[in-house]
Amino acid sequence: MPRRTPLFDLHHREGAKFVEFAGWELPLHFGSILEEAKAVRSSCGMFDVSHMGRIGVQACKRVSVNVVASAQANSVAEKLDWLVTMDVRNMAIGQVRYGFLCNERGGIIDDLTVARLGESEFLLVVNASRREVDFAWMRKHLPADVEIVDRTFETAMIAVQGPDALEIVDGLVDSEEKPSDLKRFRIGEFPLLGIRCLVSRTGYTGEDGVEIVCPSDTAGRIWSALRSKGVRPCGLGARDILRLEAGMCLYGHDLDENTTPAEADLMRFVAMDKTFIGRDAIEEQLRNGVKRKRVGLRLFSRTTPREGAIVLGNGQPIGKVTSGVFSPHLNASIAMAYVETDWAKIGHQVQVLVRDKPQDAEIVSMPFLPLPSRKGGVER
Repeated sequence: MPRRTPLFDLHHREGAKFVEFAGWELPLHFGSILEEAKAVRSSCGMFDVSHMGRIGVQACKRVSVNVVASAQANSVAEKLDWLVTMDVRNMAIGQVRYGFLCNERGGIIDDLTVARLGESEFLLVVNASRREVDFAWMRKHLPADVEIVDRTFETAMIAVQGPDALEIVDGLVDSEEKPSDLKRFRIGEFPLLGIRCLVSRTGYTGEDGVEIVCPSDTAGRIWSALRSKGVRPCGLGARDILRLEAGMCLYGHDLDENTTPAEADLMRFVAMDKTFIGRDAIEEQLRNGVKRKRVGLRLFSRTTPREGAIVLGNGQPIGKVTSGVFSPHLNASIAMAYVETDWAKIGHQVQVLVRDKPQDAEIVSMPFLPLPSRKGGVER
């Protein structure tokens, strides 16, 4: 039986079509995938992302005096730093970073964000399909004086995305400080409708916006208030179009335990000047040469390639598609694929086998869609 988010009943009343995703029953769309994607690019849309895992990592309060002293000498940040590819130790309070949990082979166990809420308090947002795997991996590799708490089911999470998102969310906040004051990849606590919420200026669409974490029993009030402001509810279908246009990976498709950040062309989220699990394997791979790389493909026909489609170079197989959609904003079919490194150059002409028919395509840069400039840095 798939799980349901605290907003399921609201979605059902709005006529959502549901699908099972990562063990959850989630909206695929509320009437039109394309119109929902267009709303996010032109104005504002919102997504119920409560299925995403939310894991707290903090200093354990129930330990002996000796262990507490040890925790002070070796902070939670230093211990968490060893598990993830991003630099956690030097994060400021209120900062969010994107990166990876890797295995000893450098393969990606999960891609995630880490938010520093306090000196020794962090919130990790992980993929729904990997929540239990991530939790077990962290429990195995973190010492007993670090507490790991799964906060997924006591909270809900709503992503509000689009050019009008910040202005609309600001209107729900009754305080002098507003979410729009946050820089990109920053997080803070704000009273939304009098409800204490964590709000981060992050997202998975390429647009500006925020992600709101609130107590699960208050999610309906916040969702309904956003709806009353004209924010369009959006489902997984629109989310997939938007994230692919923005060149963002989906775990289990574009990333997995047999793929390294070097192969995924995501080394900008890996701090090689520190120690972490998988670092040595990644360093060896870089030294010996990466055999395949993730690239963007733009097809010259409207035919959409699906995961597993073979990519051809000079008529020979050189790789496989991992994600593909029709982009309504580019009026073209686009895809991500892993190809042999020699072919992973912008402008190379290739073909993609779709239903056994070769379709002409070109390797292009990502993001596929020019994204709006925004205060505070680059997209995750």
